[in-house]
Amino acid sequence: MSNQTNFKIVIIGTCDTKLEELLYICDYVSRLSNSLKADSFSITPVLINTGKPSESSHHQKISISIHSLFPFSTTYSSRNDLIASIGGALKSYLLDLVRDDKIHGVLAIGGSCGSSIVADALQSLPFGFPKVLLSTMASGDIKPYIGCSDVSVLYSVVDISGLNSLLKQVLENAAGTVVGMVKSRALMPSIVDSNAEQKKKVAISMFGITTPACDAARAVLEKNNCEVYVFHATGSGGMAMEKLILDGTFDGVLDLTTTELADEAFGGVLSAGSERLKGAAKVGIPTVVSTGALDCINFGPKETVPEKYKERKIHVHNNAVTVVRTNEAENEYLGKIICGRLLENSCAGQRHRIQVWLPLKSVSIIDQNGSPFGDKRADTALHETITVGLCDTGIKVVAKDLDINDERFAEGVAAALLEAMGNR
Repeated sequence: MSNQTNFKIVIIGTCDTKLEELLYICDYVSRLSNSLKADSFSITPVLINTGKPSESSHHQKISISIHSLFPFSTTYSSRNDLIASIGGALKSYLLDLVRDDKIHGVLAIGGSCGSSIVADALQSLPFGFPKVLLSTMASGDIKPYIGCSDVSVLYSVVDISGLNSLLKQVLENAAGTVVGMVKSRALMPSIVDSNAEQKKKVAISMFGITTPACDAARAVLEKNNCEVYVFHATGSGGMAMEKLILDGTFDGVLDLTTTELADEAFGGVLSAGSERLKGAAKVGIPTVVSTGALDCINFGPKETVPEKYKERKIHVHNNAVTVVRTNEAENEYLGKIICGRLLENSCAGQRHRIQVWLPLKSVSIIDQNGSPFGDKRADTALHETITVGLCDTGIKVVAKDLDINDERFAEGVAAALLEAMGNR
């Protein structure tokens, strides 16, 4: 057990509209703390007000007032600008508290505006740090609120507006969630492999249709004393990987599955945004890139596929995912994107650390000969564009007459990365 026994959990919300609910949470946290005293363990709630000034702003249980957090003297052109400014001030404040080990968990509650105020602040907190959002918006698209972070999100079911027996249970569960996280971290510090610090950390991008390649490469890396982090290339996965690369988490990157670039370029639903495939080049760590699943533009159920793609090759992956086959022109464009991002974000002296491996037979399971998306001309357009675009740039291009999911290809890319990292 940690030597520390007194912990603080920040409770955040707009006290002008949700003071009653916030006070209920604070009281419940205090009651939970009393029940934990037998374990010599106590938790103190710290209430932060992110609402506009009102009579409730001066309640004695508010630890940090909106006036302390944010000056309202400035005039803002819009409500959105005001929300962003309050959120920015909250982010800076929380990061300082975490850095100084003055808080040990965060629980925020809110509707659409309240959730927007806290979103960036919660996302900025370190991975593993207890952070919970209870929101009326949690039953829909929650990506704006969690981004690629590990924020735990709960749906309020009813509006957070007036206590009732149902909402009380929801508030208690939210409080219990963050208290449980804090207690767990205190009583059971992260169990780390005794050799973990000696292992090289490697990121791999994976998709369902490149899983065999990922599994085979991961096996090679793990046998050679690497700790492997696999990121599902669903948009958020790529965003998380890029963020962690820039944070300095990894010693090497095996970007086997760059499919998110196709979604970004052609309107698919799994885009990782314009920062995809930039991080490793910027940081200058050993990197092997491939063209996994660039045969696919991803959409939801079949009926959601845009009209312009209805005459293309379409594959229904499952009830929730339908993919459209990229054509020659699109693959040529994707090849240029790959070359541009690697070259524009790397310096000449670091480019020897980047390799691009091209599986000439297929880029996914469904692209193999005789499979639904088999299209040799489209794959050739992609791979020839990359080969020409990276010629004489310092970035090594390796072309193999293999399927991407062939064990020989997967083991080859893994071996290349190991050699670049100095493991062989």
